Amino acid sequence: MITGRDRIRAAMKRTCADRIPYSLILGPFRARILGCSPREYHQDGGKLATSTLLAHEMFQHDSEAVAWDIFLEAEAAGAELEFPEDGVPQVRKHVLSQKTALSALQLPRPESSGRYPLFLEACRAVANSLRSVALSGTVTGPWTIAAGLRGTQDLIYDTVDDPVFVAELLKFTTEVAEVLGTGVLETGLSLTLGEAASSCSLISPAIYRRFIKPRHQEIVRFFREKKANLSMHICGYIDPLMEDLMDLGIVALSVDSPSSLKRMVEISQKRIVVLGNVAPSLFVSGSREEIGNSVKECIRTAAHGGAFILCSGCELPYDATTERAQFFVEAARNYGRPEWFLAP
Repeated sequence: MITGRDRIRAAMKRTCADRIPYSLILGPFRARILGCSPREYHQDGGKLATSTLLAHEMFQHDSEAVAWDIFLEAEAAGAELEFPEDGVPQVRKHVLSQKTALSALQLPRPESSGRYPLFLEACRAVANSLRSVALSGTVTGPWTIAAGLRGTQDLIYDTVDDPVFVAELLKFTTEVAEVLGTGVLETGLSLTLGEAASSCSLISPAIYRRFIKPRHQEIVRFFREKKANLSMHICGYIDPLMEDLMDLGIVALSVDSPSSLKRMVEISQKRIVVLGNVAPSLFVSGSREEIGNSVKECIRTAAHGGAFILCSGCELPYDATTERAQFFVEAARNYGRPEWFLAP
């Protein structure tokens, strides 16, 4: 019997098993599946684990990523959050509203800081329960952690007004990502770096190249020394950064729907595995036909030659529907077979 792990392994080897592997970035849609509020879900590691396992039963992904919200690591490093009943966590108070507070921050401890112990417990539960699926845990990247501590707008202004401070802050948040990412690896999962705030939907290519890219390269080297390869996801529009991302040494890149999957495939030349990029909005309001057409377009664009995993471009919103997720699964199974996408 061919397993999800087998399909992912085939993609990594630039071949195809019985079909192209597929996955979903579940996000707060897990709360919808479980029938609880986003607020409950984001504060209960048991609900994170249970909803992840339930989603796998429903959709039979070939790979599964355990991830919570993008402020999890910033909270562990000192950010103060609030948890809306019907939304994702938000920063209540930026601990670095005064830049001088940076010197007082301490590196978090994976087993005791913020909600991170709950997250790691969920990672362990999933690792112990799903044996035939490729599993990863997500750690937030240094720029997004920095934005959670300082505030996105102020951080962008700082790149002009106080670049020395930005460099010092990113040095700290890089260590945060390394420490917490190591905790994820120790649960038995592989590792994905989620850098939501570093796309050109928010920052310029110049900011990425000057401040962020060197830190990403450092993190890749750090985990490579631990014999761990790194995958990456960046939200939003990354077309101007694609060649830079190829320089990092990552093994896989998840491409969001505002970005060009075609361009990423052309640039990567199958040197890395590409995931993507069905628009998350289709899981809220798309028809069966629209979802099927998007799946077909992604497969036509990227499946030939392996090194491709069909996936949602980013995480599914809370108001996505299980029916539409099933439309995606149905299309992935129908059109992901070599006899369809290799047909003349």
